[in-house]
Amino acid sequence: MGTKDGENTLLRIFLDKFQSHGHRPLYEVLLERARQSHFAGAMVLEGVEGFGQSGQFLKSSRWHLSSNVEVVLEMVGSRPQVESFVESIEPLLTDAIVTLERAWVHFARLGEKGPRP
Repeated sequence: MGTKDGENTLLRIFLDKFQSHGHRPLYEVLLERARQSHFAGAMVLEGVEGFGQSGQFLKSSRWHLSSNVEVVLEMVGSRPQVESFVESIEPLLTDAIVTLERAWVHFARLGEKGPRP
């Protein structure tokens, strides 16, 4: 896995919800690849409002079935794991923003007691 308690790297990938790879949404493809790369976890978040590199303002609407909004794929891993993953998916990212941040991680495991207040 490579991800341990302590300092790790938070990877965020900002994508247009309707970007695709083949016949699948790109975020699904990336999420699957993250799982295959043994990240500790990953999540796709759908934006409410925002804009991408084009500057076009995007807003979701509960009245429309298909709102064109940004999604963010987040995952945590060791720095080498994240860098290797980004390098492997770079050809798929034609219109995306990728950010890396230092993140302090603590994995709560079943049966472990956390800090007392």
